[in-house]
Amino acid sequence: MIGAHLSAVLKSGRAEFNQRFRLAQQQYRGLAAEDWFAFVRDTLNPVAEIVAAHDESAVPAVIDALYDQTLPLVAQRWLGAQAREPVLAASYKQLLAALAPALARDPMRVSGALLNALHQLCQADAHRAQDWTQRLARIGAKSADVDAVLALGRVLAWRVGLPAYRAAALQAGPGLPPVWLQQALDLEAPLDAALWQTLANAPASRADELSRTPQLEWLGWSGGYRGLGGAFAVQPQAGLAAGKLAVSDGEQTWWLAADGYGAQLVRMGSAADWPLDIQSAALKVSADGTLSAGRYTHKFVELESARGAVWHAGIIAVTLGTSYQVALLRCPQP
Repeated sequence: MIGAHLSAVLKSGRAEFNQRFRLAQQQYRGLAAEDWFAFVRDTLNPVAEIVAAHDESAVPAVIDALYDQTLPLVAQRWLGAQAREPVLAASYKQLLAALAPALARDPMRVSGALLNALHQLCQADAHRAQDWTQRLARIGAKSADVDAVLALGRVLAWRVGLPAYRAAALQAGPGLPPVWLQQALDLEAPLDAALWQTLANAPASRADELSRTPQLEWLGWSGGYRGLGGAFAVQPQAGLAAGKLAVSDGEQTWWLAADGYGAQLVRMGSAADWPLDIQSAALKVSADGTLSAGRYTHKFVELESARGAVWHAGIIAVTLGTSYQVALLRCPQP
């Protein structure tokens, strides 16, 4: 059942909408009319009704933008009932409805940003994408400030465990409402300007732990064998590349972004274009798992067979002789 607001938009632009659909069918041979009509009914229709309750005059522009952006994605099975990544499709639908005030203000920009963010989040971890969606829907629901909502999305991407967004989050954070940031970062009190600066100077720390004394501590693992869904064709080496903590398997180099919220491998490019400096910031690690970093010395059972260790910006990366994974630890200046 199609509601009155969507029906009016589709009726007034019937010839143009039909032409867009026919062109999409020519480009994407697998596009079935029933799949697209189901998406229109199940996603565009409720969005039209919610936007109308906020600003009825915005419905035509919203539907026009969403029709343009989503038709090829339904055809390619990114959205709709046949979606290859159900979390992306469900999260997108939820956020279109939750962020209706911002969507009404700039539908093309908001929808495009959500699709791009959800694609990256789902590639990293579908559970993180769901967490991000729930937080963004809850905190940004009543705001028509498009810039603020999208900036909140960057902060939340960092918060749910994608540290590659840390710099963008720290840049965006001070300009957002303090209550948003308090909720987004699970804080007992708002962050003041001094604490934002402290976060910038402590690149591996979380926002909720700035008062504690940093220690050498275990974080977890990153990477893995390519044949089992990981990134590396051979056991990787760790070093620095372009001033970032990085790992390489001789074919490709990845930025190893990590902090207290999580770890993320971000492809930099070919190893020839992004060579590793293996010696910079190297630490002493023994094959029995004993790691020495300045005043810190500790034996980790997990690090037995260690081949090398590198410290950068509060993070230690340890490569092993028996694994394709890279061990990650946090450590203040060694």
